[in-house]
Amino acid sequence: MDKFCAAVADVLEVETVTPETRFREIDGWCSLMGFGLLVMMENDFHAPITIDEFLSFSTVRDLYRVAFTAFAAQVFGVDKDALAGASYGSIEQWDSVNHLRLVMEAEQRFGLSYSIERIPEMKTLDDFLP
Repeated sequence: MDKFCAAVADVLEVETVTPETRFREIDGWCSLMGFGLLVMMENDFHAPITIDEFLSFSTVRDLYRVAFTAFAAQVFGVDKDALAGASYGSIEQWDSVNHLRLVMEAEQRFGLSYSIERIPEMKTLDDFLP
């Protein structure tokens, strides 16, 4: 998630953010920063969100969840709506090969690192979130 947090920090013009950062509460928050986050989500993470969706989010983790779901949909070759409530094996595309692919590509894309012991226990998309 290091890469995602770094991208959010750049948009918010702060040194760092964490998953718990409440982005609307940072010093200098303005609508231009909100627009920047919308553009970042669409252009950098291929996870477009509506303004109404954006207004329901409060933390960096909320944004990350959307970005990760869009990423997983791309890895599995399905529409992101197909992943609502999905878990390992619940859809045909989430098999053992694509599970490992999701792990490896997520580590690269988002700057994550999963322990080898944790990987078999990761059964839902939320299990991939830091």
